[in-house]
Amino acid sequence: FLIQKVRENILELLLINHPLDCPICDQGGECDLQDQAKKYGTANGRLFQNKRFVSDKYFNVLIKTIMNRCIHCTRCVRFVASVSKDNQLGTINRGNHTEISTYFDKKIYSEVLGNVIDLCPVGALTSKFYAFKARPWELQTSENIDLTDGLGVKINIHFKERVIYRILPKLSYESNL
Repeated sequence: FLIQKVRENILELLLINHPLDCPICDQGGECDLQDQAKKYGTANGRLFQNKRFVSDKYFNVLIKTIMNRCIHCTRCVRFVASVSKDNQLGTINRGNHTEISTYFDKKIYSEVLGNVIDLCPVGALTSKFYAFKARPWELQTSENIDLTDGLGVKINIHFKERVIYRILPKLSYESNL
């Protein structure tokens, strides 16, 4: 019982500033936060305050940011730090004013930066090319193999009618060690 109450409290803290825009969110239906809220959430919250507003950032041509959705998990920050080795992305400010941002409003230059779209659990970082084009439940999926990397990594191709909307990595323990 105690563990369940702790999970509910942590989830409630995560949802304090998160907007309730699930029906229009590109992550809707594939959101880790939605899954957690369904499993551990309660029907009503105890905290009533104005939600904070964070302006959207420009990281590069691939990523559309909706920073009001960000829950500061710092997955994107840790990925960019480990891959680019120069800490182009980080957290600024403190407390309720914390934001994920580039320093000095610079663009991020990295050939693998599009991968942070897949890492974001709540749809704060989405693909500019896929944004508001289709919903996950409208798309058909075809398993395939990425022929551009030489490793044969498994991918999922998501399409509607004859138009490909996105290509996502597929979890595969054989090829993605």
